[in-house]
Amino acid sequence: MSDSTTFFTTLAGEDKRTNIPSTISSPVWSGGSATLTAFYTSSVQSGSSGNYYYDIYNGAIADTTREVQFSISYGHFDGSGSLNTSTGNNPSKAIYRQFRNVCIRNATSNSKFLFPDDNSTVFKDAYFISVNRARYREKIDPGNWELWISGSTPTGGSGDDQEQSYIKLIDDSGATADSSVNASKRVFNVVSGSIQSGASVINTAATAEPDASGSYGLFYPELGIIALNATRLNVDSDASLGTGTSANANDDNSLKLFSAIVAGGKFQARREEQIKSSHFFCRVKSDEYNFSQNPTYYSDSATAELTNTTFIQDPKSYITTVGLYNDNNELLAVAKLSQPLLKSRDREAVIKVRLDF
Repeated sequence: MSDSTTFFTTLAGEDKRTNIPSTISSPVWSGGSATLTAFYTSSVQSGSSGNYYYDIYNGAIADTTREVQFSISYGHFDGSGSLNTSTGNNPSKAIYRQFRNVCIRNATSNSKFLFPDDNSTVFKDAYFISVNRARYREKIDPGNWELWISGSTPTGGSGDDQEQSYIKLIDDSGATADSSVNASKRVFNVVSGSIQSGASVINTAATAEPDASGSYGLFYPELGIIALNATRLNVDSDASLGTGTSANANDDNSLKLFSAIVAGGKFQARREEQIKSSHFFCRVKSDEYNFSQNPTYYSDSATAELTNTTFIQDPKSYITTVGLYNDNNELLAVAKLSQPLLKSRDREAVIKVRLDF
């Protein structure tokens, strides 16, 4: 309370700033991890949704805290590489159309994913990496993810001396001048490169592909989806996925990409989200809040005598908590100070309270 026996201080209009937008970036994966180096799937899933997709976990089945981080699936426009479940309805066909309808604007029954190349080649199949919604929240941070894929096993030497080839994939968000990146559903090319010292370094641009295999894929940050070009990953010697396109046969292509990601051993990513903040400037004048309601402040609850008699002429208190109330004196929010703040008639204070939502 204050020297004038008031319990509340009304915030003036100039002491409030509301709905201030800000953008924050944080690690995507569970436990605040920015990089996954180990990947696990579930053996029981092959009997349920394995024909369509595999969920990838951050821990083995014995780990009770493990969570789904992302999923892997394979889609083919004509349904190749999977068994018929009914006439004209193959799992790979259903997957391709599902992602096409989500990712491609104004998609029609003939729409296909287009991966830039020099010959305007039509690509009928793709792999899809879909990050779990709870992991990426609002969007994957463009230019802030890197995926390693390897189709080879270590050769020569032992331990750290073993050699293994990788494809290191990033997006080209830092280099593109395409106006579509400003649209509500942005899309970037997946290219060969790496993140060094927090900056993306592109090794091979999407438009620099010399043959009809096309670019490595497309990245949709707001959807948390990476669509990888199966044709490109088949011909690249560092991946060599060997995608199967059999008619009415389960080629288990999703598992092939999973194995390549396990061999690569690195998937780092950060998410980006916009939050709104409200700032409240709580001003404490010299004659306010110099007394405390703490029972130890008084020697006798009946007479309310001060424990420290010097406080009669020179009262002091320590501010530890700020409460924000509505017009009905209902407590809406509580803010804690990092350390107690000494308050006396010779000291005034301005405490800034920030609410994020």
